[in-house]
Amino acid sequence: MSSKKINIRQMDIFGNLVDAKNIYEEDKETNADHVATPRWVVENIYDLIDIRSFKSIWFPFNNYDSQFKLKADELNLKYKATHIFDDCGNDFFTTEPPDNCDLLISNPPFGQQNEIIKHTFELVEQNKIKSFCLLLPLSTLETPTRAEMWERHVDKLSILIFKKRIKFLGKTQVFNKGCCWICYNIKTLNRRLYWI
Repeated sequence: MSSKKINIRQMDIFGNLVDAKNIYEEDKETNADHVATPRWVVENIYDLIDIRSFKSIWFPFNNYDSQFKLKADELNLKYKATHIFDDCGNDFFTTEPPDNCDLLISNPPFGQQNEIIKHTFELVEQNKIKSFCLLLPLSTLETPTRAEMWERHVDKLSILIFKKRIKFLGKTQVFNKGCCWICYNIKTLNRRLYWI
């Protein structure tokens, strides 16, 4: 995902309307941080956390073709899906969650993980979201900066480690990182560590 904000109503330097969908499709092909989550990963986490128990869900990194969104539609869930490439140019760092958001869930860009984790905990502390599930590389658990963020909230964290690597959609080979779900304040997860 690119860090630039793009609004479909904006004009480029030549006075042409920017087509956010085409830019999004190009980004999927060229941006190493753009990895789409396969259906089985979404279905698995939805079952583990009992997704139907949440009343106001936010998918902050999910565009029209997201498996998170498509499965939520099938389940008739109430959600808000936003993406920097949607028709409003919704940037995670400036977009407000839906009212009474009780779950943020997504596969965020790995290249911005420090900023995303920090902002997610800020949303928790501001009572704008009650819980979250972030699909991240296992290395997200490392480094003093991230460890300090996790340790402040360890009483409500659960880590779900994949037993095998995920073959992300649109990639010709397995994405070369072990991954895990880092979940905060999820009632159905009564242990701190799982292998899935």
